[in-house]
Amino acid sequence: MHSIRPVMLAPVTLAFALLGGSAHAAVLNLMAPVGGANLYAIHDFTAPSSDVEGAVVAGGNVTISSYSINHNNKDAFGTDGYALVAGGNLALQGGSIENGKAYVGGTSALTWAATPDMSTNNPVDFKATSNYYKGVADALSDLDPTGSVTRLWSGVKVTGNGSGGVDVFDVSSDLFANSSSWTLEQLVPGQTLVFNVSGGAGTFNNGGISFEPLAGYNVLFNFYEATSIDVRGVIGSVLAPYATQTANWGVINGNVIVDTWSSTVQVNSNHYFNAVDIAGLKTGPNDNDTPAHVPEPGSVALVLAGLAAAGMARRKRRQA
Repeated sequence: MHSIRPVMLAPVTLAFALLGGSAHAAVLNLMAPVGGANLYAIHDFTAPSSDVEGAVVAGGNVTISSYSINHNNKDAFGTDGYALVAGGNLALQGGSIENGKAYVGGTSALTWAATPDMSTNNPVDFKATSNYYKGVADALSDLDPTGSVTRLWSGVKVTGNGSGGVDVFDVSSDLFANSSSWTLEQLVPGQTLVFNVSGGAGTFNNGGISFEPLAGYNVLFNFYEATSIDVRGVIGSVLAPYATQTANWGVINGNVIVDTWSSTVQVNSNHYFNAVDIAGLKTGPNDNDTPAHVPEPGSVALVLAGLAAAGMARRKRRQA
């Protein structure tokens, strides 16, 4: 069982991902705690080449070479304009951090690279954000499925409930690992698809599957159990807060949340996950008490604590 400890959220982190709308639903605004960054690594971010087209936030060290960050000018934290936020050290050898400023909590060493505008203000409470995403992954995994994913010849068939909105699917990572095609049934273009992917190792695309059929949907792959992922060729966002990304070629088109990034996969600044109201998503032990507006920091801490406690209780029930 993954340990999730509730923590107080600093006032600087007034962007957060779950705002309760009622006793039966909550709004999932996935990347709000990290200001809408393209990629968030809870710990270290390491890559010998490639790029992230939008902003990067990492709680640990950022060690990159021949690398570009935020070339497409999609800053984190809006008007504050962060291209990079690093809780630890920054080492960049060849490449660029573009179109925004950088916060580095430790030392900075840039070789054959221009120094970006440096900020002394850290906009992220890394500890609270880490625990938060783990709670979100657990809460999503506890949702009742509304559709199904089944094997169809060498590919997979995804069947929704036909009414649009949000469809939730439970699927084993083994099913996606070697698939070569998608068949989509009873889905409404533009709707949200949440895939809760079980298994300790998450792998896509050994079978050469094209994700193009998912391009017209709001897609999230929730690897709520994985400690390692090899994810590439994806159109859709990836939530894997316990996992290290290890793939060394390919592209992800969407937002990415991982424990550790050690990969040359290119992350593109498109198909960001759109905020959506999800029925049944529990933000705490008493959803009626969850405010519908942006709460004060003390209220945020209560939401985080409730979400963490709820996630731990659900995991205990599964193991019983």
